[in-house]
Amino acid sequence: MTVYAVVNTKGGVGKTTTAVHLATMLARTSKTLLIDGDPQASAASWAAWRRETEHKTSPTTTCLTGKAILSEGKSLAAGFDNTVVDAGGRDSSGLRSSLLLASVAIIPVGASNLDAAAMTDLLEVVELAKEYNPNLIVRVLLARVDPRTKDTGEMIEFLKEQNLNLLNTRVCERVAYRRAIGEGAIVHEIGKDRHAIEEMDAFLEEVTK
Repeated sequence: MTVYAVVNTKGGVGKTTTAVHLATMLARTSKTLLIDGDPQASAASWAAWRRETEHKTSPTTTCLTGKAILSEGKSLAAGFDNTVVDAGGRDSSGLRSSLLLASVAIIPVGASNLDAAAMTDLLEVVELAKEYNPNLIVRVLLARVDPRTKDTGEMIEFLKEQNLNLLNTRVCERVAYRRAIGEGAIVHEIGKDRHAIEEMDAFLEEVTK
């Protein structure tokens, strides 16, 4: 059983997009639970939209907040091969509970100075969580990347300085992701953007190694 927590204290980094794609791709081959731990309930909204479509493979989705993510999430996750937690977008008991429940923490991060500043705060929370969850694996995913700027290279250097394990996959800013989420789908199911599909396939392969 593997529990993936998708976390960041900064909004707008593609956290929910990452979580629902990972959960749905995992659900294709294994019994998968998606926990929406964000009070904004974006993943739950996506799941509701999905139920209105003909997309067949779906993770089981539930909403938990605060400390219930750990206390209830642990018993719920025991019935699944994989669990994905979409944690709240700020330092909260929910985010910290997600890190305590997780086997793997995935941190989607943009490539701006604001993202770097937020990472500094988040890393303090992660390090505290690792005192209680010493086997926690942390992976950073560069997301919503604009390939036309030099910001990505600067962020990569910053992450290396922090000795963080950066995934090779880069997820670019694409209309396909916004469209897929709005339709309760993933990019594979709307099938319009080959590059988006390749990015998500590469992410899945890398994060599940």
